[in-house]
Amino acid sequence: MKQQMIAMLAVDKTVFHFDKLFSYVIPEEYINDIKVGARVLVPFGRSNKKQQAMVFSVEQAGDCSKLKRIVSLIDYEPLLTEQMIDIVKFLVANTFCTYYDAVRAVLPNGINYHIIPTYCLGLDFASIDFSCLNEDEERLVNFLRTAQNEFEVDKFLEVATNPSKKKVVDSLIQKGIVVKNDDLKRKVSDQTIRMVRVSPFFEEENIKCSKKQTEVINFLKQVGAAAVKETCYLCGVTEAVLKTLKKNGVIEYFDREVYRKPIKNTVQQDLSQIILDDNQQKIFTGLSELYQVNQPHVSLLQGVTGSGKTQIFLKLIEKVLSDGKQAIMLVPEISLTPQMVSKFQSLFGQKVAVLHSGLSLGEQLDEWKRIKRNEASIVVGTRSAVFAPFENVGLIIMDEEGETSYKSENAPRYHACDVAKFRCVQNNCLLLLASATPSIDSYYHSKIGKYSLFELNERYSDAKLPAVHIVDLKTNEARGYVHCISQELAFELKYNLEKGEQSILLLNRRGYNTFATCIDCGEVVCCPNCSVAMTYHKANNKMMCHYCGEGRSPVTKCESCGSTHIKFTGLGTQRVEDELKTLYPNARILRMDTDTTYSRYAFENNFESFGNGEFDIMIGTQMIAKGLDFPNVTLVGVLSADQSLYANDFRSTERTFSLITQVVGRSGRGDKIGRALIQTYNPENHIIQFAANQNYKAFYQDEIESRKALLYPPFCDICVVGFSGLDEVKTRYAALMFLDILKKQAKQENGNIPLKVLGPTQAGIYKMNNKYRYRIIIKCRANKDFKHFLKNVIVLSGKEKSLSNITIFADINGDINI
Repeated sequence: MKQQMIAMLAVDKTVFHFDKLFSYVIPEEYINDIKVGARVLVPFGRSNKKQQAMVFSVEQAGDCSKLKRIVSLIDYEPLLTEQMIDIVKFLVANTFCTYYDAVRAVLPNGINYHIIPTYCLGLDFASIDFSCLNEDEERLVNFLRTAQNEFEVDKFLEVATNPSKKKVVDSLIQKGIVVKNDDLKRKVSDQTIRMVRVSPFFEEENIKCSKKQTEVINFLKQVGAAAVKETCYLCGVTEAVLKTLKKNGVIEYFDREVYRKPIKNTVQQDLSQIILDDNQQKIFTGLSELYQVNQPHVSLLQGVTGSGKTQIFLKLIEKVLSDGKQAIMLVPEISLTPQMVSKFQSLFGQKVAVLHSGLSLGEQLDEWKRIKRNEASIVVGTRSAVFAPFENVGLIIMDEEGETSYKSENAPRYHACDVAKFRCVQNNCLLLLASATPSIDSYYHSKIGKYSLFELNERYSDAKLPAVHIVDLKTNEARGYVHCISQELAFELKYNLEKGEQSILLLNRRGYNTFATCIDCGEVVCCPNCSVAMTYHKANNKMMCHYCGEGRSPVTKCESCGSTHIKFTGLGTQRVEDELKTLYPNARILRMDTDTTYSRYAFENNFESFGNGEFDIMIGTQMIAKGLDFPNVTLVGVLSADQSLYANDFRSTERTFSLITQVVGRSGRGDKIGRALIQTYNPENHIIQFAANQNYKAFYQDEIESRKALLYPPFCDICVVGFSGLDEVKTRYAALMFLDILKKQAKQENGNIPLKVLGPTQAGIYKMNNKYRYRIIIKCRANKDFKHFLKNVIVLSGKEKSLSNITIFADINGDINI
């Protein structure tokens, strides 16, 4: 039997329960051009709908009579290297996603293609027999005859006929009168600039040129090639001169790709200006030794706020680059990238690339291409930057490693730390986790010797930690003072304004009022699509849902009892901003939340303005709590320290401690002494006391004992299986059926996979975007056997026809309130 070449492909738009690498025959004409890591177009499913697919391997096979054939090649050069393909396989094996979900995660969004159906006449108009066409069919044919180009299906149906009459189109296709094609359209095109150069076929003695033309030719011979506008400007000619030369075969036009640059030019600094103190030098030496071992290793750097961790990062990266290797610097929030990128670029110049979702699709694509072409050796970015297409990584740094934003909430549901560890194994490199408040899991691993631990217990350059005062809001209210800003904090803000020093206020809730309640019946105004209260936003005079975006006019009448006694309560950043303007009419106030930072460069411009002293007070959500360095900030106020303390999540105390500790650490980072005030109704709460004292070790000891007693991570893993659907009854039924399948499969394992199963119960937010949500929580050890076991349960559940409209997903060590 003749051997044929086949490709193993990850196909787009498959569902999890039958996803795998599919075999396709490679046509003869593509055998020499097809590449592993490149994309192809294939027919898929019973309807043979065209889908894009990624080539994972090329193999020989025997009988291929039942296999479909690749339609065409999309890429002629690989997008994925061997390392990146291994990362995709790692994501598939560990995060319960499809192969193409993983492919999309590692590629920039702008490089993806859309498959767009288009239509055109398949017969010459004169040869069409109109007697066999009905009125609708004839109208469609006449429309296509007058159309200048092929039309997309939506436009075709919209302009030519009623979209509900798609059968008419199908009828014309069957008769061969209309032809349907599938066109590929990339989300973002390459940006190019029009260039000009002397034609290689130009012979000077055969053409007589004017003085201006000769000047252009001499200029192009000297520089080789130049932009059209640049040539005209420097030679003092119009483009008409160039067009004449092109017509005569003297010069030729061509397009050159240029990058869309997201980074502003900064003043260059010398790395030799960064001087490490004795404590920093000791840690730098220890980390350098681990890096030079050339073995995969994880280290944890725990240092108080302002201890100079960033200086150590910079010196380590300098060393890595001197060895010809590459470095990845991860930060948890987009808000942190402007300051970090500016600092890195001032020291490393064009070696720095930046990757995060705040860039335009074009900028993301161009930065990714710069990295892949080895035109950058440092990547600074958020979670997705861990997929930077480097091939020789020497160092990965995760700053503020305990932040939840490093965990993806959508498929593939990976944690950046897990991917970073895998890349360390691939490259035999060092992973450095760093934070003033490391995750409980990471600090535990360092204590048992799984990670090496380095600690900085003092601030850099003799700077002191801020003096922290806890304000009891009950005492303020007993005195009749009921405001967002306590009397103590108001006094300190006034003092700072008089001294010309800056202040930061943290309130991790946007909007104006967070609740609207009927006084008579107690009904809370909720979102019609979600089971959450709507938040009043004064800026647009709307009640908004922060989950689905639903907006409505403020309620004046209770929909339950008809009462007009509606009370707006709760505290948001807009209300605090209003109160600050009343208290301090001359103060310059900057509000930082998602309502004020949705525009491009909003973070960068606002933080730059605040750093330049253009604002006196910054009020914001958690985006202002970590990683920012403003030397003139000497006062921090935490307005509502209690709001996250009692959330229905075992990590709520950890998050509260981290948030308070980090934002307090924004104060007193320069030469001036800092202060911080924490407003709370529970001043005796031990978590708030730990945060006020900046005592991470005491907090860790308290928390680790609690988790060990209650069997929470790091003493186990927690897997949440989620269910969502439009039908409330079917969604609950799906969760119960899944549990039944889980029990049956667990019995077959004869206790080899220990589990503790809780649920099913309603999710933390029971209804979201009109979908009902249930969850099952599994305490387990998330090893290879457990993941294989759970995948089998999900696949079996997916094959149940009664669950066809229910979405089922699994997430390990994510948010248990999903």
